[in-house]
Amino acid sequence: MQHSRAEDEAIYVTLGREGTNHDFVLRNHLRERRSKAQILYAADASGMLERCVKGDATHLMICAAHPDAAEMVAIAQYVHGILLTDTFIASSEALAVLRRSDIERPRTIALHPATRPYMTLSEFDEVIEVNSTVAAFEGLLQRNWDSALTQRRYANANGVMIVRPIEAARDAWLVLSREGIHERHRELE
Repeated sequence: MQHSRAEDEAIYVTLGREGTNHDFVLRNHLRERRSKAQILYAADASGMLERCVKGDATHLMICAAHPDAAEMVAIAQYVHGILLTDTFIASSEALAVLRRSDIERPRTIALHPATRPYMTLSEFDEVIEVNSTVAAFEGLLQRNWDSALTQRRYANANGVMIVRPIEAARDAWLVLSREGIHERHRELE
């Protein structure tokens, strides 16, 4: 795939931090495009939009299934003129329910709210929502809960094992760009 020098100078902002699913998908997307774009992170959709509005980032990427995606895309386009410039379908990283090896029957599970529908949770006494699948794993290591719905790659490390594998989801992903601001002005003239 051809790419321009401008793509290498692009700065993308996405949700979370290194190691999250948004990071995983964005890195794969940029690798496929052979782009050397820089990646920034934000804790939430409004933070992503703010970084793009302020000019810290030229592009932002969010999963279309994210609960804040529709509102953020509308605000980006109609308030700030930051346009939807790319869409693609990508597989997320494979997940699993992991448990500490010293626990026979996990009673608590930590998960990111977006992963809640991936399985029935009735077997757990308590479901703890955290801000990323990485945070779910980190809390498992710190013994804050018995199990976590997190990346499968963490299994068999640090005394955690797979309870239930979960296939990688295929989602639509949205890329918005400040570059669209110029196109928007041309459309309005």
